Amino acid sequence: MLGHNKRKEELESRITELETSLDNLKKQLQEGVGNDSQKDIDHLEEYLDEISHRYSNLKDFWHMVSKELKEIFARRIANIGREGEEEGEGRK
Repeated sequence: MLGHNKRKEELESRITELETSLDNLKKQLQEGVGNDSQKDIDHLEEYLDEISHRYSNLKDFWHMVSKELKEIFARRIANIGREGEEEGEGRK
C-alpha cells in the first residue's frame, strides 16, 4: 500500500510538472503570435525541440500510468479469482 501511495504521488507530481510545462509553452506561443513572421520562424526550431521534449515526457508518463493500471487490474482480477475459488470450496 505504501508503494502504491508513493507511485500515486510520483504520478501526481509528474502531471503537475507536465501541466506547468504546457502552460509555459502556451504562454510562449501566445507571445510568439505577436512577433513578426521572421522572428517566429527563427524560434520555430526551439519550439519544436521543446514540444518534442514535452511529448517525450508525456510518453514516459503514459507508460508509467498504463503500467500502474495494469498492475492494479491484475491484482483485482487475481483477488476475484481467489474469492471465487474460496466460494467454490465452501460449497463442497
